Amino acid sequence: MKQTKTLTLLSLLAALPLFGCAKGGNQGDPHTIQIFAWDSGLGTEWLKEIVTDFNDSQTEYRAVLETNNSVSTITKTLGLGATGNPYDLYFCYLGSFEHYDDFLSLDDVYDSKADEKESMTIKEKLYDGFYDAAEDEEGNHKFMYYGNSATGIVYNRSMIKDEEVPVTTDELEALVTNLSAEGKTPWLFFNEPSGGSNGYWNYVSDAWATQYDGLDYHYNKLMMLEDDNGVSPSKAAFEKKDGRYQALKVMEKVLTPSTVHKQCTNTNFTTVQTLFLNGEAAMSINGAWLLNENKSSADVSMMKTPVISSIVETLEDKDMDDETLAKIVREVDEGKTESNLCSAKDFARIQEARGVIVNNAAEQYIFAPSYSNAIEGTKAFLRFYSRDEEILRYINTLHLPATSHLTDDSKIDMSSYPVWNKQAFAIANAGKPVLLPVRRSPVFRQYSMNIMNNVVTSQSFIASNPKDRRNADQVWDTFITSVEEHWKDWTEQ
Repeated sequence: MKQTKTLTLLSLLAALPLFGCAKGGNQGDPHTIQIFAWDSGLGTEWLKEIVTDFNDSQTEYRAVLETNNSVSTITKTLGLGATGNPYDLYFCYLGSFEHYDDFLSLDDVYDSKADEKESMTIKEKLYDGFYDAAEDEEGNHKFMYYGNSATGIVYNRSMIKDEEVPVTTDELEALVTNLSAEGKTPWLFFNEPSGGSNGYWNYVSDAWATQYDGLDYHYNKLMMLEDDNGVSPSKAAFEKKDGRYQALKVMEKVLTPSTVHKQCTNTNFTTVQTLFLNGEAAMSINGAWLLNENKSSADVSMMKTPVISSIVETLEDKDMDDETLAKIVREVDEGKTESNLCSAKDFARIQEARGVIVNNAAEQYIFAPSYSNAIEGTKAFLRFYSRDEEILRYINTLHLPATSHLTDDSKIDMSSYPVWNKQAFAIANAGKPVLLPVRRSPVFRQYSMNIMNNVVTSQSFIASNPKDRRNADQVWDTFITSVEEHWKDWTEQ
C-alpha cells in the first residue's frame, strides 16, 4: 500500500515515545545488525526467513529484525541520528531525502558476488533499470531495492476476457463505454485523501506521459527539470505541456461520474480493494502486491499499460489511425522486431512505449546509515540476502519476482501459480520499467512531490457535484497555478 502523507519530524517527535529497543548505530555491538522493515503490501515473512537463514549460516554476525507498518518509525529514527538511531539497516519506504547524506554507499556490495559459487556479481543479477535508478549525481549507489512490483490497471477476469484487454487508450475508452452499456461498473479505486497518488492513478498516468514523451525525455528532461537550453531547475520545463497533459486527456475520457463505483469516494483502501476483488467493478488501479496484501485468491490480472493513442502525434506517420497502432502494438507483443505497417523509427517508438510500466520499487528501499558501527555485518547480510537461495526464498514466499534474477531462473517453478502471479513475472521480464530515479531535480527530491506537484487528478474527473468537477484543461491550469505559487520557495532557499 502506497504511503503519500508527508510527516514532519517535529510532529513525530511530539507524538511518539523514544524507542526502547536495543541500541545500534555507533553505540551498539558491531556484530549485531539491527534491521527495521516496513510491514506493508509485501509483508515481512520472507525477510524473517532470510534473517533466520543468515543467523543459522554463520556465527560472526547476528541479525535482529523489527517490523511495523508505521512510516513514522522511519522518519523518527533517522532524525535521531548517530547518537540515537537504533537501526543499522532499513527495508522500507522513504518519502524524504533529508538524511540522504548520512546513507552508506553500497557500491562495493553491488560489485561483489553474493556467493563465490555464483558466476555473476550482485549488480549483474539485477533486473533491468534498478541499478541505474539507484545512481545519484556523484555516481554513488546508496540504495538497493526489495520490491519489483509492477503497477497499473487490474481487471476482473469474470468481467473482461483476456482477449478483450485493450492495447491502446482509444481501445480502453471503447471498453469503458461497452462495459457501461452492459450495466457493468468500469472502475473502482480508492480516494487518496490528500491528492498524492490520486487513488494510485499516478501509476498509469505517469506511464502514459512517459510513453508519449519517451524514456530519454522522462529521465533527462522532466525528472531533471531541464529545459531546451540546459537550464535546471527550469520552471518552463516543469510547466511544459507534454505527455502529462496528454495523460490527463485520456483520464478525462475514461473517468466520469457515470463510469465509477460510488465507493471511489472512500478513503479506506482496504474496503475499496475488497469490494473490487469481490467483483463489484471491472477495473481498478493497483500493484503486484494486491492479492498478498488482501490475502485474496480472486481471479484478477494486470494488463500491460495500454499505449497512449496520441503517441501518433510524435511519429513520422502522424496520420496513423488507432486500428493500425493497435495492430503494431500486438506485433510487439508477439515479439516481432519490425513491422510493414510503419517505419523502423516509428516501430522503435511504439515498441519502447509498449514496454513502459511504472514500478513502485522506490517505495521499497534498502539503505544503511553510514554512521553505523555494524557496517561490515550489514554488508555481509546484504550479500547473503542477494544469494540465489535467498532470492528464491523471497519468490517462493510471495510468488512474485524479486529485484534480482537467479543465476538460473529455470529454478523458479511457476507451474502452480495463478494467472495474477504469472503475469507479474511476465511484466517484469518485458520492457523497461519506469522507476523513480535517485538522480532527479532537488525540486522533486526535497519537497516530496510528483511530476504533477501532487495536484488532484482522478477525483477531479469523477466528482458528483458539477461545481467540484474539472476537465483536463482545468486540472492542468491548477497544476500551473501551483507551480507559479511555489516556484520561488522551491528554488531560492
